[in-house]
Amino acid sequence: MSKVLCSVATRGRYFTTLPLVLNAIINQSKPVDKLIVYDDNDEPQDMRKEFLYQHFFQMLDIKGIAWEWQYADKKGQHHIHQRANLAGFDWVWRVDDDAVPEPNVLEELYRWIDMWPDLGAVGSHIWTPPHIPNTAGITGRIDNIDSEPNIQWGKFNVAQEVDHLHCSFLYRAGVTDYNLGLSRVAHREETLFTFQLQQKGYSILVVPNAITWHMKNPDGGIRSETRKEMYEHDEQIFRNILQYRDRTIVVLNCGLGDHIVFSRILPSIPNAEVFSCYPEVVPGRSIAEAVQLFGDLDPWNVYKKMDQWKWKDSLEKAYRKMYL
Repeated sequence: MSKVLCSVATRGRYFTTLPLVLNAIINQSKPVDKLIVYDDNDEPQDMRKEFLYQHFFQMLDIKGIAWEWQYADKKGQHHIHQRANLAGFDWVWRVDDDAVPEPNVLEELYRWIDMWPDLGAVGSHIWTPPHIPNTAGITGRIDNIDSEPNIQWGKFNVAQEVDHLHCSFLYRAGVTDYNLGLSRVAHREETLFTFQLQQKGYSILVVPNAITWHMKNPDGGIRSETRKEMYEHDEQIFRNILQYRDRTIVVLNCGLGDHIVFSRILPSIPNAEVFSCYPEVVPGRSIAEAVQLFGDLDPWNVYKKMDQWKWKDSLEKAYRKMYL
């Protein structure tokens, strides 16, 4: 049985929508293996002192569901999601703090793990009252992101493969990374993350028969930030990444020796778009340009990946695992 972590990032919603979300998670027909609430509030409180939360914690204990309340770093939900992504679980069910799943949601999402062996992520309906449109026939393709609504927002009757997901979904952990170069609002973070899973060869599914109600709380969360430039910054990174989606982005923000080792595998990498520190060894554009285009460069840090993989083999083979 694959282990599932339920991750909830919260900010500014202690006494509005977060209690509804926690109650819904506790009462899933398929219990999660662990719940972690990541508290990203500017002035975090100790919820153990609150009557309502005392009961939530007791309900979790009675049901045998492991749980933690962790204080986050006030950098935004993408940093929180990356922490959950690397927490050591097989799958992560990410649930927004204003998205209330019906009791069968996790059970319905989880059953697709065995039914679809190359599954990368699976999402349900994400319905925002009062109007629920008909989205049958929507493609869910990244090329149509400006011309059609997200299929999860409406009514559809059959499971289908898409390029990306929205808001809340179950995903295969540790395969790709959240972009930590986004601003604190983390605009497009879930779109980028699920699309990167698809780019790595995994299937992204939307499935019917499970509904998560998106309360779209106007207070808290990313709506605590009103600076337009944050959204513009994140949108530009998103567009830049899409621009290179048909190429293999290579970022060598590392030493001369690393470039020499990497040069042995470069001829095997299809459609490489290279950014390097030593263009005389590995021809490429500058690292400064990579930062400007893509934001965070950690997804291309081979040493962080080797630590994550608990790597015991050679550096060259690590590069081959990253890029081939």
